[in-house]
Amino acid sequence: MLGLTTIYSVGQQQMTDYQQAQTIQAEIASTAQKQEMGRWKILQDTQTKCFEMQQETTLNRAKTQDKLFNKWDDYIKG
Repeated sequence: MLGLTTIYSVGQQQMTDYQQAQTIQAEIASTAQKQEMGRWKILQDTQTKCFEMQQETTLNRAKTQDKLFNKWDDYIKG
């Protein structure tokens, strides 16, 4: 028959194991959240860069068309 000390010791070990498992699970969740935030930041930066490139391209096209129109206008006025 197991003594009370042995039963208590086994119970303590199980509690310690449970607490360690909880700690590991919390660390994993924290790491996953940090990685998700990193991916979100990358996505935001990428979308911002794409938007800036589209704006730059649109502005460049408008300036180019203005220059060509002015050259054509100068040629016609001549």
